[in-house]
Amino acid sequence: MNEGSCIVVLARKRHEAAFINFKIERSRSMYRFAICDDDSQFASLLKEALITNLNRRNISFEILSFDSPSSLISRFEQGESFDLLFLDIVFQDTTGIQTARRLRSFRTDTDIIFLSSSSDYALESFDVSPLHYLIKSPKLEKLEEALDRFFDKHVDQSFYVRSREGILALPVSDILFFEIYGHDLSVHLTSGENHTFSGTLKKIEEDLPSSTFIRAHKSYLVNMAHIVKIARYQITLSTGQSVPISKKNYLSIMSAFVDYSTRSLEI
Repeated sequence: MNEGSCIVVLARKRHEAAFINFKIERSRSMYRFAICDDDSQFASLLKEALITNLNRRNISFEILSFDSPSSLISRFEQGESFDLLFLDIVFQDTTGIQTARRLRSFRTDTDIIFLSSSSDYALESFDVSPLHYLIKSPKLEKLEEALDRFFDKHVDQSFYVRSREGILALPVSDILFFEIYGHDLSVHLTSGENHTFSGTLKKIEEDLPSSTFIRAHKSYLVNMAHIVKIARYQITLSTGQSVPISKKNYLSIMSAFVDYSTRSLEI
């Protein structure tokens, strides 16, 4: 009896120690921004507004301007990248969406904010996972909101666990999904790595931001930032992996993802 009780206590301690912390810290000290717009007047207006906003945030930064997608793409071909790109939707010989598809082929993690005089391309732009869709206006009323979204995303949100490999600090943005097998949890990362630790999916779900993670199935907790498609009771992720969806909760999951997507494209 006593021996059995001891085993239960030890198992509980092991379980509770597995998940250590979810922590938000300040991100990098220097950011690179780019503006690609053939409207030089608006590009200058945007650059001035950016400088004012970033100085107020005490952010160290660099801003480069491009008047054509080809000049921007050539920088990526040379191995350069940017943290945030403001990209016009309409150019004479191409579109911002086509340009974004080309940039995504470089496997860059550059966030993109589309610029447009109307919301006509908002739904189509979702195909390339933009951070925001900004309507052009002299006062740039939504610029503050767009930058808030960028910096909220780029603070260092880390998920700390004690796994078989030791204590791990996993950036939340790198997490694809959690999967549970019995009493073991596996966290799957964008790099293709998996790490196993003890715990419950319920505890993880409670501690991670509900605005980003969704319980797709009793055995899966998914990062909505990496969802590219939901169909036929399964989720397709940016890596091509698939995760099953509970039929019982299919409609609520679809609704949650639509809400998440709408926030991403809010104008």
